[in-house]
Amino acid sequence: MLDERQIGDLMLTEIESAERPSVVLDVEGAMSTARRQRHLAQGAGAALLAVALTVGGLTLPNLLTPDRPPAPAPLGTAPAGGETGLPVALTTVDPQRVYVRFGWLPDGLRDLQYQAGLLLSGSGVYLSASTAPGGGQWTGVAITLYPKGVQPSAPQRDSGEAARPGGTTPGPQLNGGASSFASYSGAEQPEAILRWRYAPDGWAQLKVVGVGADVRSTATQVARALRFGDDPIPMPATVAGVPAALQVIAVDVQESLDEPKVWYASTTWSPKSISGDPGQQRARTMTVSISRYRNITDPADNEYVDPNTTVGGHPARFGGQNGSESLTVYDVNGANVTIDDSALLPTGGTRALFPTITLVADPAAWHTHLHR
Repeated sequence: MLDERQIGDLMLTEIESAERPSVVLDVEGAMSTARRQRHLAQGAGAALLAVALTVGGLTLPNLLTPDRPPAPAPLGTAPAGGETGLPVALTTVDPQRVYVRFGWLPDGLRDLQYQAGLLLSGSGVYLSASTAPGGGQWTGVAITLYPKGVQPSAPQRDSGEAARPGGTTPGPQLNGGASSFASYSGAEQPEAILRWRYAPDGWAQLKVVGVGADVRSTATQVARALRFGDDPIPMPATVAGVPAALQVIAVDVQESLDEPKVWYASTTWSPKSISGDPGQQRARTMTVSISRYRNITDPADNEYVDPNTTVGGHPARFGGQNGSESLTVYDVNGANVTIDDSALLPTGGTRALFPTITLVADPAAWHTHLHR
């Protein structure tokens, strides 16, 4: 697991790797691997810097412009029979919108996550519910929405071996049309991959791994209960001091329903001048993340609260090198605030940005939109 003290190293590693040619990763595989490395309570930066928190009105030219469909029904209402989709496919993805929610989940899935914007594989939407196996194999349910014309990808195996496609079989009627179950080699647990069009030219892929006695039956139930829409994503803070030269590229929201209940929300910005290449866009980022505060006093715990300075009267931890900075301010009305900057802000910029962040009235009691 990662703690705040490791953010600087993680950021530099991601910067270096993103500047080199790399293989495009499967979204759910990459994200689940990263999530196993840290608890949701951490105020750490978004996994592999692909994700983040904000309340700005900025979008990414050519990739993340605000071209979005109207909501067919208010979120939180039961979908009409078979209407598991949006009226039109997403030509782009606005990171600050909620496009899909779970309406039903099997018991035992306690860790929830929603991501939108520029993910590891490009523009997309990702929603998951999983267990926390403590470093073991990922088990859960994950839905991915792809922009118009983008085909679903093969799953990424933990072994690193390529997943070879097998046959397909018919699935249930979804969104007024046919769906199909796809099979791939190398599955280490019972697996169901269900695909359908959530809108014309827009693919949805639901993956169920190791959940329920019959993973295909579980996938069918989850898919039929999905709720689609286009609402603003609730966040625990607003950020007023982001430089005009930066734009929001992704949002990550997580919540654990286990006790003690914890949540995490982050937004990532990058320069407006970069476009087209997801790796380059993520190579230099600024992330603001908010998490629920927990006072861990055991130095052996990766969530150990270890301040080395104060900011605004709050204990804080500051570090950085080569122009990059990481600042975590502890227990701001019950929340941790972390700012990770890969040399996009002036020297001392993380300290200057902190006073422009306004938390909700009672952060300790806040819940994500994933809370049920």
